Amino acid sequence: MSIKTSSETISKLKNILAKYPTISIAYLYGSYAKNMQKPLSDLDIAIATTDQKTILNVSAEISKELNIPEERISITEFSSINPLIRAKILKEGIELVNKNINLNSLLPQDQTYVEVHELEQAISINWLRKDPIDLTIIRELFTKIHEDTRDLKELLEQGYEKVISNKHLRKSFERTTQTLIESIIDLLRHIVAGLNLGVATYYKDYIDYAKKGNIISENLANNLYAFIPIRHALIHRNLDCKELWKQAPKLIELAKELTTQIKDTLKISDLIPI
Repeated sequence: MSIKTSSETISKLKNILAKYPTISIAYLYGSYAKNMQKPLSDLDIAIATTDQKTILNVSAEISKELNIPEERISITEFSSINPLIRAKILKEGIELVNKNINLNSLLPQDQTYVEVHELEQAISINWLRKDPIDLTIIRELFTKIHEDTRDLKELLEQGYEKVISNKHLRKSFERTTQTLIESIIDLLRHIVAGLNLGVATYYKDYIDYAKKGNIISENLANNLYAFIPIRHALIHRNLDCKELWKQAPKLIELAKELTTQIKDTLKISDLIPI
């Protein structure tokens, strides 16, 4: 069941963001901007700010005002978003804040990335063209998973005692593990939605539908289920670090297996070389 984004919701978002002088521009994008959100959809906002602490404060205030769990509010700095995604946000999103910002200043001067995207979309295999899977988003999620697995591996190589005894390293370890799990879920969610494999009520449903749709193997699915409660425990900060450390190597292997299976199943290995 979809939930429409009301004008009242947009108004509330604008009022919240207007309180922060460090935010120069903000756009609502994704399912909420398209009036296609479902109960488990993330609320996606891209912003430009001179103070990164603002993101945490805004996220908490939106969660309280709109009664949306904070873990389903995704606020991202414009500068960290892929240029092509940035262009789509500015074209298709809903403007919430703009303090006399020239939108062109948010895009690279070199526009060849658009040409490359159009060429790749044009030569994509017919099977993929017929299904509403956005290759740009798939690439973005593959990149996130690749970066998180690399960072997590580097943290593991430093050793348990060093990481856990250092507050910053420990937080980095916990956060990287959480974002890796979330990127895996996001990847499955995009594919499940794009191929119309089913409507999820719980996070595990994305794994269920991907398995039933033969996107991933049953063995991989069964191993992935265990990381959903781990993700929830990380959000609420009630997971034993020693247990998390034991599970991290397995998560790295599952992430690699997931990306391999998806590339093979969707026949997009040449389009996503990561």
